[in-house]
Amino acid sequence: MWMGVAIIVVAAVLNEVVSFATYSYTKQTVERQTAERTKDDLKELQRITELKARVESAVQATVSAVEENLQNRQEMYRICAKLVDRNKHIIGSAVALRPGFYQEGDSAFAAFAFQTADNMPVTTKQLPYEYEEWEWYKQPTEKDTVWWSEPYKDTGGSDMLIYTFSAPIHNYRHECIGVLTGDINFKDMVFRSHDDSSIYDRLHLWTLLSQIVSIALILLIVWRSSKSIRKVNELMTEQELLSQELQIASDIQGAMLPSESVQENARHHLDVRVKLLSASNVSADLYDYFYAGHSLVFCLGDVPGCNVRASLMMAVTRSVFRTATTTISSVSDSLSPAAIVSAMNRSMSSINDSAMFTTLFVGVLNLDTARLTYCNAGHPWPVILNPHTGARLLELKPNIPVGIMEDYEYEEQQVTLIDDFTLFLYTDGLYETENLHGETFGTKRMMARLKKSAEEEESPKEIIDRMTADVENFRGSARRIDDAVMVAIKAI
Repeated sequence: MWMGVAIIVVAAVLNEVVSFATYSYTKQTVERQTAERTKDDLKELQRITELKARVESAVQATVSAVEENLQNRQEMYRICAKLVDRNKHIIGSAVALRPGFYQEGDSAFAAFAFQTADNMPVTTKQLPYEYEEWEWYKQPTEKDTVWWSEPYKDTGGSDMLIYTFSAPIHNYRHECIGVLTGDINFKDMVFRSHDDSSIYDRLHLWTLLSQIVSIALILLIVWRSSKSIRKVNELMTEQELLSQELQIASDIQGAMLPSESVQENARHHLDVRVKLLSASNVSADLYDYFYAGHSLVFCLGDVPGCNVRASLMMAVTRSVFRTATTTISSVSDSLSPAAIVSAMNRSMSSINDSAMFTTLFVGVLNLDTARLTYCNAGHPWPVILNPHTGARLLELKPNIPVGIMEDYEYEEQQVTLIDDFTLFLYTDGLYETENLHGETFGTKRMMARLKKSAEEEESPKEIIDRMTADVENFRGSARRIDDAVMVAIKAI
């Protein structure tokens, strides 16, 4: 009897020792490996995100050169070759136009340039296959939006496994007539992993030993299970606290953004309305406006992503905007949007270790002359509404987003807004809203809604309310995947 009791006691002690050793070793090993893998994965994610951002920026910055030289077929080859030669991660580029664009019946034209290896000369040729049904051409031309393809074998082109980024090309009537593409080698977009098999083999051995001992001690297993249940309850409590903290962060972020002041706006003979459609508790889109003498100073921006890091970048961008504006106004009688954006770019590039960037539109509206001076940094085209001329896109120069290149020289533009104008600004989350079928709202639907608003002489509040209703009806029960901000400004 006593021998049996002793065996049970020894077995229980031995099981506990083995279990504790297994737990300690597993915990330390998994924590170390998890930390290392998480760090490596974050670096890989940052590398891929930065790579995609640079390719997108390079391609979109080149679209204007294509649109300016559409009548010169040979120039299309030179532009593609230049894009490949100057961007080491772009291994191929094509200007693919709709069939018959050069008045040759239904014949297709696609100038193509590619480079198979480093230090090899760039090769140009006409794409030898019918590209109209390929996703990299079909999707962006039908939806009039930028597009990343799934990986595919470019048979007949570069004959490599690639991803393709496509940006729409428009004629002088702003009709989509083709795409400009940038190809990335598939291997450059793949996460680089490392083998942990030997470590996990040792973990499996320790776990097996622990399980063998635990078979004879069911009661001990039940006791340990109760500890796991308590751990789950603790995790649930932590999750609830995290949710509360995110709500607090959302409230703080909302307090940072300017509130609509009908009385203040009316005193300056303006009607300013703003709408934020957030995809999560915290938003990565930003807007700000204030009055400086006889001028309205405003900005609209978008940080890619819908997470806490993007929302923090949004808060930094908004603070830097206020700081840059205040600093420039203290040394100059007039506010220059290009100077504001350049100062913001220098500040944000110097602290941007995570390779994040912000698209930005900054404007200064003279309330006496209706003269709008503005600088666009990779942001979507604002729209000017007028009951006589309808809805038209504001002309933009292709400046790059803020935070990418510290010494970039930004250019500003000017336009005088005629009577009864309404200026409508937005972020890309508006026209990239998707429904349950994966279709995007698109710029065509957006412009059709704005044209109707212009014809019916709607107020800024009516414009935003009806645009919100159209977008939300289109989205239905689909999850919103990106933030969207709308701003409407009208002289009264």
